[in-house]
Amino acid sequence: MEWDDLRYVLALSRERTLSRAAARLAVRHTTVGRRLDEIERALGVRLFDRTPDGYMATGAGQDLADVAERVEAEVHAAESR
Repeated sequence: MEWDDLRYVLALSRERTLSRAAARLAVRHTTVGRRLDEIERALGVRLFDRTPDGYMATGAGQDLADVAERVEAEVHAAESR
């Protein structure tokens, strides 16, 4: 698992749509969808349920998003030192 993968999970968890997550990450929505598929395939677990209201984190997705938030905080703290 790389930080970049966690960034995608975190953005989708926060934004709940591919388009808004893509805007946050400055990439195309197709890139977010492709990366999510790759991450889920690599981990062997579904991280998000696709619903009419957007992408909703599964239990595993929420756990990974929580980890990503902590990593993000640590990265920001290191950058500010």
